Amino acid sequence: MHIEQLTSQVSVSGQITVEDVQGFIDQGVELLVCNRPDGEDEGQIEYKLIEAEAQRLGLPFKLLAFRSYQITPENRDEFVCLIQTRKRIHCYCRSGARSKRLWREANFLVGGEAEYDAKCDQA
Repeated sequence: MHIEQLTSQVSVSGQITVEDVQGFIDQGVELLVCNRPDGEDEGQIEYKLIEAEAQRLGLPFKLLAFRSYQITPENRDEFVCLIQTRKRIHCYCRSGARSKRLWREANFLVGGEAEYDAKCDQA
């Protein structure tokens, strides 16, 4: 699994497994966010299984699922609220792309784009 660190607060990746949850805790993640609705692909791990493991380990979990390219203003605003908690957040979806799009839309409103742009310029 490839994890992309967008800012010091937010990272994204493609689909995760139940076994990955402990690793996120070890990396200091304070909130796990699923942006992927169940049933997109055959064999996809249901979010409830990952949520159950996160809860068992004491890691807060949030389902903020939407279909690819169908981000609503409500999705964006809800993610803005999550960013404003200042918790370290990891979001996942099928490939990481939709989580990154959601982050971009929300991050623009909270003024954190400069940190992301600086990171991209260094790459």
